Amino acid sequence: MRLPPAAVLLVAALSLAAQHEAPKAAPPASKGPKRMTDAEIGELAKEALRAEDPAAIRGLLARLKDHTFKSSKVPERELVLYAQGMLEARLGNLSGAAVALRKLERQWPNSPFMGEAQTLLAEEAVDQRRFKEAEGRLHRALASDIPSERKRKAQELLLWTLAEQGRPREGLAIVQSLRPLEGQEKPTEKGLVAITEILALSGERSQTEGSRNSFRNLYPKSPLAPRVELAYGQMLGRAGDAKAAAAVLQKLIKDHGATSQADDARLALANLLTDGSLPEAKDLPSAEALLAEVRKGGRKVPRGLGQIVELRVLTGKQQWEEALDLVDRLDSATQDEPEVKTLWKGAWGAWVAQRLEKGYAGELLARLKPGTYAALEPKARTGVAELLASAGLVETLPALLAEVPAKGRPALRKAVLVKLQPEGHPAAVIKLLPPRGDSPDEALARARAEAAQEHWPQLRAALGGARSGGERVKAVLRLLERPLASGETGAQRLKEAEGWLARAPEKGDTREPLAILVADLRFRNGDPKGALALYPPKPAAADQRGWVALMRAESMLKLGQREEAKALVRGARDEQGFKGQRDALARSLGAY
Repeated sequence: MRLPPAAVLLVAALSLAAQHEAPKAAPPASKGPKRMTDAEIGELAKEALRAEDPAAIRGLLARLKDHTFKSSKVPERELVLYAQGMLEARLGNLSGAAVALRKLERQWPNSPFMGEAQTLLAEEAVDQRRFKEAEGRLHRALASDIPSERKRKAQELLLWTLAEQGRPREGLAIVQSLRPLEGQEKPTEKGLVAITEILALSGERSQTEGSRNSFRNLYPKSPLAPRVELAYGQMLGRAGDAKAAAAVLQKLIKDHGATSQADDARLALANLLTDGSLPEAKDLPSAEALLAEVRKGGRKVPRGLGQIVELRVLTGKQQWEEALDLVDRLDSATQDEPEVKTLWKGAWGAWVAQRLEKGYAGELLARLKPGTYAALEPKARTGVAELLASAGLVETLPALLAEVPAKGRPALRKAVLVKLQPEGHPAAVIKLLPPRGDSPDEALARARAEAAQEHWPQLRAALGGARSGGERVKAVLRLLERPLASGETGAQRLKEAEGWLARAPEKGDTREPLAILVADLRFRNGDPKGALALYPPKPAAADQRGWVALMRAESMLKLGQREEAKALVRGARDEQGFKGQRDALARSLGAY
């Protein structure tokens, strides 16, 4: 057994010290065995390190353990603790070896024996799955001056540690710098598994196949075989050899069906079946059946690729809602995968189309999250906005329009305003409209919304650019019918109304309600002649006829036209509205 150079010097120093030990008086005769000196136990430790027979090792180990040193700091104890650790390890007792070597580490942290001790301590840490500790110890072992042939074991153990921590790619540089094996040397079982997995991830097909073949020859019955086969099969799939990959994965599932690697193989095979790599899937189970096998026993489909495969299956079966629910459960990194975004967008568009067809506004509202509206096609965006507006769910519309590119907003806003009653949701309509530069339709919607909120200055400003028509006239009427302000007179309100009537672009029947209001104001302000000139003989709106007949008759009476008023009231007897007042007037006139 070769020792590190520094350890060789330490052993030589201990030997020299033993040779020059001062002569002592012969001890008195004793009935028991002679107690060994510290120097003698040091020599025994060196002898033990050369032992190979297990029985001899156990005997020597017992003697080393039984010895009591004069002091815990004597130099021989450093060698003895090292020897105990090595001997325990040769007997397969890693936990026992770790006990001795930790004592060595605590007392002599800079001992020349610690380089090799670190490898054994790391091996024990790996057995207990303390991988972070093992990784640190192995790096210290590789940085020490242990012989190069011993470093190979530390390198392989480090590769296994990285693989077990899910960081196999970090081991590629170590694999490429491994010391070549000599003579009868062979790689460790775990080391060869890690090497195969790392080479497979790097895409080195020929080297992966060589490593796989070595493993199968050296460890034909290893329980780690499924890991090697899975790594090889997955590498073939990534390399584009889908048929060969499917064959390897199927065999793994058949031979090792109860292992976790078999489930990973099922997912890898389902991935090939759903990503288009295996267009002809003869003699292969369906991706859905493979996922069902994975879920047996209550196991969830693994995150990442497993969920992407599941998403492909759901979209392939047009299960849009289930696909959207799955994407909602994905972590942010998986959601950002380009394929996931594409699958989600297709499922989202199809699901929205179904809800638009059925008119399910509430379900749409529940799924509208930031960014989802902008992901829809323009036609679907319009449909969603119209449906929400028709259902009165307008509070979210301003935020939705903000997601749309600026050039697409006017047409979308126009479609919404057609479906929307501004009087029902005035505040939301105001938020929906642009801050400036209203179109005639937008100005009209703004006017109606401001009128509903009794914002008179804003209403007056909006009416100037509003599209002409019956709704604009209604908004003007609402403005003119507002309560008189403090200090405002009826004459002032009449003057304002006359101005709106003079400027009104509306004609005919559309203009008529405004004319009637101005006529009413003229009458109230003592101008029955002017009122009579504006009141239409027979209003177009049936609900206005009773009122206009009454006011025309009152105007005629004010002007002394009693007979004309009497005839008018008699002729309007059957009209609806203000019938009681007209009947009272008729009786006073003797009309009927």
